[in-house]
Amino acid sequence: MIKAKFLFVLGLIALNVLGAPISSEELEKELKGKGLSGWIHGASDPMGLFVFTYREPGNFFNHQEFPLVASHAGIEKTLKTLNRHDEVLIKGYFLENGAPIRHIFVEDLSLIKKYESPVPAPAPYPYKANLPQDLDNQEEILAKVHAIAENGKILVVEYKDAIVPVVVGNPTWVKDLYRNDQVKLKIQVRNYPSQPTHVSLDTKSTHPVTVVDRMVAWHGRKGSVEGNLVLFPKSPQVNFNVFAIQVVDSNGLVREFTLVNFEDDKVFEQIRIKLQSFWDNSPGGVENGRNKLINRSIKLKATGTFNVVDPGQANPQVLLEGPQAVDLVFAK
Repeated sequence: MIKAKFLFVLGLIALNVLGAPISSEELEKELKGKGLSGWIHGASDPMGLFVFTYREPGNFFNHQEFPLVASHAGIEKTLKTLNRHDEVLIKGYFLENGAPIRHIFVEDLSLIKKYESPVPAPAPYPYKANLPQDLDNQEEILAKVHAIAENGKILVVEYKDAIVPVVVGNPTWVKDLYRNDQVKLKIQVRNYPSQPTHVSLDTKSTHPVTVVDRMVAWHGRKGSVEGNLVLFPKSPQVNFNVFAIQVVDSNGLVREFTLVNFEDDKVFEQIRIKLQSFWDNSPGGVENGRNKLINRSIKLKATGTFNVVDPGQANPQVLLEGPQAVDLVFAK
């Protein structure tokens, strides 16, 4: 049984269940007053998507994410300069737009601290998805669950490499999903809002959601994964570099499996040292992976037990007994 304290201390998954629910009324008071401080969760100018994370003071893992809507062109220009993990102060208010996830209408925004990655990324990330054009005339898509919350009222998926909010209609269709589940969705593209592109589940369909591969079904299984080495640099959320293996399945969908050991911190450190040495010895194939770095020069095989303990867990984990559980397939 994995010790929960390791999950919390290491910050490899962020649970939204610790402590009392965060009061929207109190947050709005701060938004309208001195401002609300937090971090940029995601920023994509090409996709028109900017998301803010608020964390309860003194309880790091009790947090909420809010999409940001610019009140004028000046705010929009500032948003385009921001990146993931930048610390900011926001003033404004919550929009009453009927969405299950509250949006912040930003009237003022200032940068508190720019995030400087200890491992600088190469050239800016080139998005492969072209929305909404890629969804034109599509009635069904294959996607990966990015976020699920509020008992199915909130669903966000990854289509190709784009983040797409989904208007659910009937939460019972999706309430049992986990992050990283692979799903087929029968959809309709929405005209509003124009950015980011939103889709709706087809309410005329009796089965608009089909689970292709359920992530929680991996939990407790022993096995191996093979793929390129991935690095999540040290950040405000994690106090050391975290490594994973990127697996691309036969459908072309991508998952990252984080490589960990929660039972012995010294063994975990030895694993990270081994993975860091692989990374440092083959620097030529590093790519910007949007919220991570991918080294195409290194392919690894990791063997252990799969760990998926929460629907919101960022990535599935491979629990490794030690450094010997990771084998180098090739390095260029």
